[in-house]
Amino acid sequence: MTRLNMINQCFCGESCEEILSSLEHLATQVQEKWVIDAITSMKSANPLGLKIFLRTIREGRSKNIEQCLETEYIAISNLIAGKISKNYYEGARPMLIDKDKKPQWVPSKLEDVTEEMVAKCFSRSFTEDDDWLPLQLPTKTSGTHVGASKL
Repeated sequence: MTRLNMINQCFCGESCEEILSSLEHLATQVQEKWVIDAITSMKSANPLGLKIFLRTIREGRSKNIEQCLETEYIAISNLIAGKISKNYYEGARPMLIDKDKKPQWVPSKLEDVTEEMVAKCFSRSFTEDDDWLPLQLPTKTSGTHVGASKL
């Protein structure tokens, strides 16, 4: 089996849990460093972040670049605002402040991240908050600048 076939087989899963399970199963069949690295990376990453990333990638397949940028802006704005979790800042704490390299993700497991939590990350409700501006992509004729946080 080629590496591309292995990647396609593992990453065609519908959920992060299925992808991780496929990688773990593959690791019992082949001795490939990239498989172990992928498992290690997924297990140490922010579980909510993994699910947000997977949804963004999957939905982005059917969107144009402007729609993708708007979706990513909404998700990252909600994460930075801490409306769903404080994991955005927890990612920096163990690397830059305490230097213990042991983030305490909440929730700590993929299976504890609900679809409702992920959906909230894509909510446009942050635009009702005075601290955040909606994304405004420049047009060729308007010269409008991209909206950004006032923080």
